Amino acid sequence: MNLWKNLFILLLVEFCSLLFSPVLSIENDLGLWAPIYLKAPITEKVKVNFEVNPRIQENVTHINQLLVRPSLGYQLNKHWSIWQGYAWVTNYIPHFVSEQRIWEQVLYEKESKKFSRFSFSNRLRLEERFIQKVHGTPVRIRNMFRFQYALDKDKKWSAVLYDEPFINLSTHHSGPQSGVDQNRLFIGLNHKFSSYISAEGGYLMQYLNIHAPKQDRINHNILLSLYFSLPQIIKSKE
Repeated sequence: MNLWKNLFILLLVEFCSLLFSPVLSIENDLGLWAPIYLKAPITEKVKVNFEVNPRIQENVTHINQLLVRPSLGYQLNKHWSIWQGYAWVTNYIPHFVSEQRIWEQVLYEKESKKFSRFSFSNRLRLEERFIQKVHGTPVRIRNMFRFQYALDKDKKWSAVLYDEPFINLSTHHSGPQSGVDQNRLFIGLNHKFSSYISAEGGYLMQYLNIHAPKQDRINHNILLSLYFSLPQIIKSKE
């Protein structure tokens, strides 16, 4: 119960901070995130994903983070899939820190039968983090609720809304502290150019719950994503 209460308070603070951030003593920054995703289905069941994600902060003047994130997935049925992935993360502000992650994920995707233009997905991910100069293995759980609504009959344009809270499950000296880590809230548009290429753009608010004596932080990010999907490599035998 306390966890859900903390998440509710966190979301409330996020919205209020847009108007009252000076009063709440929250630092604000403007950023640009430009991830590129590649989907490569090997068979009907086995899939490979690859992501490169540069993030620029400090009012879009300095690169803050670069992520390289490959993963392997297995489609259990029409809606459910499981994933195993790795991430190499480099942080540059305020100083260089390298991080490696191993992560596991369960993904649920569904299109509404009653409302054909509406689709929903839920992504639950567990991360084991190996951070430079941090002893032990911080563990973090994150869950993304994503809603998408097609704006035209051909479903080339869609409105997108998602929210993703992050929770640290362990405390480490000079590292992550247990409890709410951050929350990401996105609103934007998705455009499908073809069966293999789509793009997404919009506003992403990232709230960082930073422990005292430092102030909490809100990054107001422009998010521009590019998605590539390859044809299935190994065709099923008829």
